[in-house]
This record gives sequence, structure tokens and C-alpha cells, in this order.
Amino acid sequence: MKKIYLVDDDVDLVESLRLSLKAAGFEVAFQHDEEALCDRIKKFNPDVIVLDVMFPGDDGAGFKMARVIRCDNSIKAKPVIMLTGVNKEGSYPGKFSNKDIDDAYLPITEFVDKPVDPKMLIAKINKLVK
Repeated sequence: MKKIYLVDDDVDLVESLRLSLKAAGFEVAFQHDEEALCDRIKKFNPDVIVLDVMFPGDDGAGFKMARVIRCDNSIKAKPVIMLTGVNKEGSYPGKFSNKDIDDAYLPITEFVDKPVDPKMLIAKINKLVK
């Protein structure tokens, strides 16, 4: 069974995605904050990590978390999908897309816009964990 780790402060979104992913045959773990991120990820050992961009008090927390993950040798190779409402909310100038992925600043594998279409997210995850 493939394993997915969700990190998002939106409790309702996490529960909705957890149920959709579970129904699609994935094992899912999650957290709603940045606390002990790498330790929790290592303990669960997911196949894919799904991060939100914006957290209360830090509109770029997801970017920072992605960089922290990429600096940890035991999890840095894991695919990271970034969920973003940034393109819709206009918190940053311009819009983010896969062309913005960068090993130093945005070290992620894919972007998914919010609101999240669970079927599209599942398709992207399946593509990454063949």
C-alpha cells in the first residue's frame, strides 16, 4: 500500500483529502503544523509528501518546509506535491506553476492549485509512485 503524508493547517481539507486518498487505496498520515516535520515524515516513511504553502503567521511556510525536507538526506528524494491557494488569493505577485520549480527556492515535484480536485491529486500521486 502506497503511503501519503499531508501537511496543511486546514483541518477540513486534510480530512476530505484523507478520505479520498484512503478510498483510492492509500495509507495516509497528516499534521496541521510544522512541528517536528522531518521526524514525523521519517517515522511514517511516505511515498509522497503533500504540503500546503500558507500557514497562519507565515504565508511561505510550505516553501520553507520543502527546503527543510530537501536538506534531510533520508527523505530528500521523496516527491513533494505543493498545494497552493496562492494563485487564487493573490498573496504573491504573479502565479506559481511547475515552471517555477527550482532546486534551491522551490524544491518540489509538482504544484496543485486549491481548491483541490481529489481525482486530479490522486492521478498526480499515482504518476509519481508507479
